Amino acid sequence: MKNFKVKCIRWMAALTLILLFLSFLTPFFLRLLPPTIPNVEPTFANLSPAWKGAIDLIFILVVSLFNACFFVFFIRMLRGLGRGKIFVPGNARWLYVGAWVPIVTLIYRVVYMCLMSGCSGMAIAVLCTQSWHNLTIFLGITLMAQLYDVATDVSEENQLTI
Repeated sequence: MKNFKVKCIRWMAALTLILLFLSFLTPFFLRLLPPTIPNVEPTFANLSPAWKGAIDLIFILVVSLFNACFFVFFIRMLRGLGRGKIFVPGNARWLYVGAWVPIVTLIYRVVYMCLMSGCSGMAIAVLCTQSWHNLTIFLGITLMAQLYDVATDVSEENQLTI
């Protein structure tokens, strides 16, 4: 099981580095994409303001839920520090769940731009380049959660051998 975690960490680190490299190419993407992407008309142009408000509220609640997972992670870690433990067993799962914040914000941006309000070619180009950043953040947080999980396992093994 530990060997699998190490392989996952290697792949996650490699993917994160690749996406970080691609995020450095953002200015080039912004120069290349706008002339090739047409304007997008909204799919639901006649959507009532009540439905738009409901969609906004749903996304706000989902992002708040995932941010609460980060809050729980840090509170549990700080409480563990009071007991002399940095790596609290079961705490990594809160990071895994919280890592979905950038993906949810990306989905919200796509829904808002493409389905509800429409957008220009430049806005789509910015969305494409922003997606590299959001995916990099997602992979980075997931990588940190995996490292925290492995460190917790190692910490538990060290306590058992002492």
